[in-house]
Amino acid sequence: MNQQDPHALKNFDFLARSFARMYALGQPMDIDAVTGNMSDEQQTWFRERYDHDRKQAKRARVIALR
Repeated sequence: MNQQDPHALKNFDFLARSFARMYALGQPMDIDAVTGNMSDEQQTWFRERYDHDRKQAKRARVIALR
């Protein structure tokens, strides 16, 4: 994301990780609602990060349940 504010990027990263963790714990997520007010560039970045974090969170949950 070509954003100048590093704090905004950290906030988006935190949100993506948080929603991914919630998804992995079985809480329903409406990612369209989460990204609804974001620009196209922000949505693309957020969805890619969310998908990456979601996969990691699911793997971590499977390992923890063993």
